Amino acid sequence: MLRRAGYSVLGLLLLPAVAGLGRSFFGLLTVLQMDAERSGMLLRFMAGAGGWLIAFLLLGRPVRMYVLGHELSHLLAAWITGKRGGRLRVGRDGGSVEVSESSLWIALAPYLVPFYSLLLLTAHALAQLWWAPTRWVGALPVALGVTWSFHFSFTVYALARGQSDIRPYGALCAYPVILAGNLLLMCLGVMGVDSAPLSADVARLADDQILSYGRALDILVELARLTKNTLHTIFPG
Repeated sequence: MLRRAGYSVLGLLLLPAVAGLGRSFFGLLTVLQMDAERSGMLLRFMAGAGGWLIAFLLLGRPVRMYVLGHELSHLLAAWITGKRGGRLRVGRDGGSVEVSESSLWIALAPYLVPFYSLLLLTAHALAQLWWAPTRWVGALPVALGVTWSFHFSFTVYALARGQSDIRPYGALCAYPVILAGNLLLMCLGVMGVDSAPLSADVARLADDQILSYGRALDILVELARLTKNTLHTIFPG
C-alpha cells in the first residue's frame, strides 16, 4: 500500500514536468519551422506520421508487429538494467516475456520507447559505415514519421484497452511517466536536428521546467490560502 502511494506521489510530482516539457517541445518546433531546410525535414516527418495514422484508422492493424516490439522493449529494458530475460511469446491476442525482476522502467518501456524508430536509427547508423547517407537521407524523416506514429497510435490503442503493465504502479503514476518520457524524447529529437547550440536547447528545457514548477508552487500556495480562509469562515475564532 505504501509503495503504491509512493508511485502516486511520483506521478503527481511529474505533472509540472509534463507541462514544462510540452512548452519546450512546442517552442523547439517553432524555432525549427523558421529554418527552411529543417522545416522541410519536419514536413516530411509529418507526412510519414500522417500517412501511418490514416492507414491505422482505415486499414488492418499489424497487431503482432506491435506486440513483438512491445515485448522486445520489455526485454531490452531488462537487459539494460542488468536483469535476465527469458522466453518470449507473441500472439495477436497479446504476448509476454520472462524477466528475472520487473521495475517501473521495465514495465513502462514499451510506452516510452518507440522501438521501431530506435531500430531504424540503429540501421541508419550501421549503414553509414558502408554507404553514403545521401542515398536515403531524404527518406529518413518520412520513415521516422511512420515508425514514431506507429508507436504513438498503438500506445494509445493499447492503453485505452487496459494493460497489466500499468496496474502495479497505478494510472496516477504511469500516465505522467509515459507523457513525460515521450515529450522528453520528442524534445531530444528536435534538438538533434535544429541549428541552435545544444547549450541553448538545454537552457530552454531547464527554464521551462523552473517556470512550470514555479507556477505549480504558486497554485499550491493559493489553494492553501483559500482553504485557510474557507476554514476560518466556517469555524470562526
